[in-house]
This record gives sequence, structure tokens and C-alpha cells, in this order.
Amino acid sequence: MSLKNNSKKLFVLLIAAALVQGLTGCKKWLEVNPATRISEDEQFSLQQGYFDALFGTYQKMAELSAYGGLGTYRFIDVLAQYYENKSGQTNTFYGQTARYAYASDVNSQQNVRASINSIWSGYYGAIAQANYILKNVAQRNVLTGTALNIVKGEALAIRGAVHFDLLRMFAPASLNGANDTARAIPYMEQFTILPQARLSLSEVLTRCENDLKEAEQLLAVYPAIDQIAANQGATSADLLLAYRQNHINYWAAKAILARLYLFKGDKTNALKYATEVINSHNFNFINPGTLSVDAATDASDLTFTPEHIFSLSVSNLKLAADQYFKSSQTAAADADDLFSTKTKLAAMYEGTLPDYGTDIRNPDAAKSLWNQLTTTIVYSKKYYSDRTANVKQRLVPIVRLPEMYYIAAEAAPTVAAGLGYLNVVRLARLIPALSIDVVNTPALLDAELQKEYRKELYGEGQLWFWYKRKNITTIPDGVGNPMTQAKYTFPLPLGEIEFGVN
Repeated sequence: MSLKNNSKKLFVLLIAAALVQGLTGCKKWLEVNPATRISEDEQFSLQQGYFDALFGTYQKMAELSAYGGLGTYRFIDVLAQYYENKSGQTNTFYGQTARYAYASDVNSQQNVRASINSIWSGYYGAIAQANYILKNVAQRNVLTGTALNIVKGEALAIRGAVHFDLLRMFAPASLNGANDTARAIPYMEQFTILPQARLSLSEVLTRCENDLKEAEQLLAVYPAIDQIAANQGATSADLLLAYRQNHINYWAAKAILARLYLFKGDKTNALKYATEVINSHNFNFINPGTLSVDAATDASDLTFTPEHIFSLSVSNLKLAADQYFKSSQTAAADADDLFSTKTKLAAMYEGTLPDYGTDIRNPDAAKSLWNQLTTTIVYSKKYYSDRTANVKQRLVPIVRLPEMYYIAAEAAPTVAAGLGYLNVVRLARLIPALSIDVVNTPALLDAELQKEYRKELYGEGQLWFWYKRKNITTIPDGVGNPMTQAKYTFPLPLGEIEFGVN
């Protein structure tokens, strides 16, 4: 189906329904023969079939073409100008990506256009799987009680959250309502092959909000969070209730709603939801005193798992870490590497300030989160996975506690109140609180928030969305400046589009 340039572009959802293997946040949820294919009636005749399909949806989200790679530390963070390899040759995948050459196909194996298409199809594939579950929940009376609420709630939350991320990529920023009537993306609410029209930005936001709000109500039946203790995994024998940080749980639904409300300019609700997550006390800042950064040990916790509100288990994360962040010791960087320089990292962590040395995130910290091969080749260790037994090394965070404080800081009614939220994170990272005598205007608070977003969310795919939402025209270390909303908005894929579970 060729796509034409009009406001009613249609997209067809083509799906081959199949049993999907799933992984938990910490171990295999399922032991399923990859060759197994069963009928829909058989799959959903027992509640385990719903669990299998749900776990498979998270695996779909965790693929390297989605949140397990392109949607976080790779493509999205290249756009945010985190990495140095963009600066060399311009006619490369990273060089073209960092310059927002979205139509580029300079490399037939790896190019910008193909990456955007992969994100589009991967994210809609996860939505298709969620709709597959919701269709069968509605048609059959197999699930009851807590199981029904959790399966339906998580499927709705996935649908709302993934559509929201597609909206943040493929539509302009709301800019306090200025772009609310702009054509955005289709909102897939059915497991169907029927074409769906693109909706306006505000219509998509409303549907995301509705799905997430319904999910919040359903998931309220089980608000408990079972933190990963040592490396023993979760305590519940019921796999649906285990590893709740690796599901879109009750608190994750609230956290994503906080993001959504800030995106649309509703600071009242953004503050409400962010503070509900904060005040739940289910999530805690990593303890610098007990932090281990040695990836060869069971104790290492490089993504700060006590802070995870929702993270995905990526079973092949070690392969990605070896390929992109060079967990093996070598001084040679190749075209796939994602690295920075000591000079740029020192500038990002404000190396000229007296408190630079105490920041647990800076490259010179005593327990460094960085692998410094040379002064011009420095890799993040965040996704190093050198210890098979360490379940914490297979997690990619999707939303963490510090972001809730940043949202609360931006949405707070006064600068003083906002600064109070920001200072909680600063103190947790062992740097001094900022004074209201120095940071005393919304613009100055925004400037400090931007610095902290850059320091905190390296490799997590969120900084780019801050720049876009705030309509930042000059991105730090950017090679594509000045920025425009056109550069902030991915083009829709061309030609035949397939979304589905393979």
C-alpha cells in the first residue's frame, strides 16, 4: 500500500498470530519450544495462555529494534548528541542520524530510514500483541479476579504507553496546545487487518490517557513492588505477581501518566502523578556507599535497579553491550561503537565546579560508571553484562525515580518548590543542593533541570524528548543545530507497512 501525502493516510495491520516466547526480568518465565505453534482457541483456553502472551509482549518491547536498543541507548540517544562518533565522517549511519537526515539510506545494511521503519514496526508489533490479548480477554471468560485485572491492565498500559512513545517520535511536540490539531499517528485499538486513519495529536493523547487511566484503576488491585534482592529474584511463586518492576505495574502506569501530562502541558496532573509515585516510597535512590560498579560481580548494579519504576529484561543485552559499548578491553573504536570523550563528559558533569568530584555519576568518581580506554574513547558501563548470574545486568530502564522528581520540579507551582524536588536528586548523587538565591526564576530552574537530565539519563533514551518538548533550538554538543520541529519529528515510513508479531 503506497502512502500518499494527505491527512487521511491509512495503515494496515497485518498479523500472523503465534505463541511468543517470554522472559522475565530475571529468568525465563516460559520454557516453550520455539517451533511450537498452537491455535488461538488453545492458547486462550487457560489463564496460562494469557500470561504467556503478556510475557511475550514484553519480549517484543525488549527487542533491539525497540526499547532494547534503537528506542533507548542507540538511535534516540544518538539524536540527543550523547556520543562522539557522530563528529567524524558525516556520511555514516551515526553521522547521518546525528544530523537528522531521516531519509538517508547511505548504508544498505544500517541506515537512518531503516532504523525509523524498524522502530515503527517494532512498536506497533508490541501494540498488536497487546490488542491480541485484549481481544481474547473480552471474548472469553477464562480470567477472573486479580489475574483478570492485571492482564487486562498491563495490556492496556502497554497500548497506551507505546502509542505515547510513537507519538513523541512521529508527531510534533504539543507546545502547550499549539500543535494539537496536527495529524499524528493511527491509534490501534483492535486486533484487526482493517486500515486505521491517522488521528490528531490531541486525539492520540486522549486515547493514551484513557488507556493508562483504565490500566491504573485495574492495576490498583496489586500495588505491591517486589524489588530484586541480591540476585535471588522475586519472592512470589506466582509469575504474574513476580518481578513487578519488569511489568508496567500500578506505579509505572502513574509514572507514564506523569510524563504524558507534562508533554501536553497539564502541570497540575503531572505533579499529582509524579508525587504519588514519589510518596509511595516503593522506589529508593541507590546507596552510594554500597554501590558496586564491577560488572564481573554479582553485586554490581550499574542501572541502579532500586530506582526502576519499570524496566525491561533484554536477554541479549550482553551482545549489544559488547558491540556498542565495548565491554571487552580494547583501545580500538569501530563504526558501531557508542562512546564519548573525557573532555565532553567532564563538561557535562560540570568539571569546573568544586562538587564535580563528589558526583557519583562523573567519569572520575571513585566507583566509576565509565570505561575510559583513552581520553578520546570513553564508554558507559551502564549495560555491561559480564556476570551471567547477575540478573540486574539484563535490565534496560524505561522510567526511573529521578525522572519523577524532575517532572515534579518542572510542574511545581513555585520555583522554590521545584528546586526542592531537584535538590533531592542532587543530594542523592552527592552534590550540593542549589540555592533559591541563585536559581530564582523558571528559566534558571529549566536550565538546571536540563543539566540534570543530561547527567542522569545517559543511555536511556529520554533526553531527546526533553529537548523536543521544550523546543530547544541549540542542543549541547549538537552537530545538527539549529533545531526545528521538523528535525524533532520522524517522517512516517514509506511504501508497504507491516505491523505484527512474527
